[in-house]
Amino acid sequence: MNKTILTSIVLLACFASVSGQVAVPDTAYVYETVIVYDTIRISDTIRIKKAVDPAMHPEGDSSIFFTPSAATISKNDIILHENNHQKNVHIMKFHAKNYLSAFILAAQSMAGLSAQEPAADGLEKFPAQIAIVYPMSTQGHRSVDYHYNFSFNLFTGKVGAVTGFEFGSFLNRVEREVKGVQLGGLFNLAQKVSGIQFAGSGNASKAANGVQIGGLGNITGDATGIQFGGLANISESVNGIQLGGLVNINKHMHGLQFAGITNLCEDNKGIQLAGIANVTGESDGFQFAGAVNVSNRVSGAGFGLFNRTGALHGFQLGIVNVIDTVESGVSMAMINIVKKGFYREWALTFADYMNVGLSYKMGTQKLYTILSAGANLMGDKLWVTGIGFGKRAPLGRRIDFQPEIVAYNYYPYNFRNIQSVWSTHVKLGFVYRLNDKLGIVVAPGIYQFNCDMKDGEQAYKLSPIRNLYSKEKNGYLNSIGIGISAGLVLR
Repeated sequence: MNKTILTSIVLLACFASVSGQVAVPDTAYVYETVIVYDTIRISDTIRIKKAVDPAMHPEGDSSIFFTPSAATISKNDIILHENNHQKNVHIMKFHAKNYLSAFILAAQSMAGLSAQEPAADGLEKFPAQIAIVYPMSTQGHRSVDYHYNFSFNLFTGKVGAVTGFEFGSFLNRVEREVKGVQLGGLFNLAQKVSGIQFAGSGNASKAANGVQIGGLGNITGDATGIQFGGLANISESVNGIQLGGLVNINKHMHGLQFAGITNLCEDNKGIQLAGIANVTGESDGFQFAGAVNVSNRVSGAGFGLFNRTGALHGFQLGIVNVIDTVESGVSMAMINIVKKGFYREWALTFADYMNVGLSYKMGTQKLYTILSAGANLMGDKLWVTGIGFGKRAPLGRRIDFQPEIVAYNYYPYNFRNIQSVWSTHVKLGFVYRLNDKLGIVVAPGIYQFNCDMKDGEQAYKLSPIRNLYSKEKNGYLNSIGIGISAGLVLR
């Protein structure tokens, strides 16, 4: 088991000052030591001469090589202990001068007390390491063979594993796992992270469990916990929360995903929020985009100004929805286009709330969007626009049931002095099919009417069939009544 005992330049000077006064037992002496960078490193080039039985060594070679693995400090002595390959115990006793500083003794004590069994990952345990630029470190090139509790890298460092804390002003690189906290001024590289990982620029790891924060971004295999990237996060799989200033890219998402611009994901089973767009293979969760949602298959819910979907099995709401097929679900949009199973209908109707009107209906028979325009000729002369939703289901051989809900707004002919006047209608329509294309529709219904009051008078006057309830409040007239419409439908 190899252990490295490393001291500062001060220790080098002290050893140099006492080298001529070291008393070594007659049976052993130091054949060679190695100087690494600006430190003394007692390494595996220490050679011991010991008297041996000639019968056991007929060749006469009494040289034994070994590496010290432990050190103890007595009042004036530094004693190193080691088991060599022949399992013989050898002791070297260096009589150190009393003027060795307390700092050096403390450093040697820390090294001596660090001798432990190998870590579970097969690496050798050591409490701490300090590096300037790898491999200028306490263990040099062998730092990758150690599992540390504390790692400090002035510029860059490379170690085997860390359980505790690691800091580097430029780059931290861990060949295996970090358990605890890893702070990198610019970058952190690790096979696996369990804890907190922060880098001014970016983090890269095969797996992360905890909190991962990258000033620019994070690149991770599997992320469990919270992941924040100032610009982007790129992951194989995410279970938790992923926040990207601009973009998130991953294959599998289970949790919450937010991006200032876009989320790119093959499989979403959580919540996706994007300032502009979500692009997903399959979405079984919730999607919201400031502009666009694009998915091959949606089994959850999606909200966006524009939604483009292959197969819809859930709910989608937008201004424009374009869907290949609605297999089981609902699509609600101002413009609702379904390529397979598309339903469209034109209706010319006459009613008390819109004396004459033309409506276009599009979507599926289960749920379609209604866009209406017309005029009110009785009472005040007004233009009327409306938007709503409805469905059409067969009741018999020639009769269909057509419930609809539509909201209407009213405007003067000259579009001047526009007042706040609108009504909402729930209509229970019945269609008699003259043939496969043409039908006659009659739709009684109930409405709720709201009108701005101007100097105690209604802003606009309509001619409802029957007003059941009216009340003026806060400058508005609120009414409930019944109405009816009739007309022709063409599909």
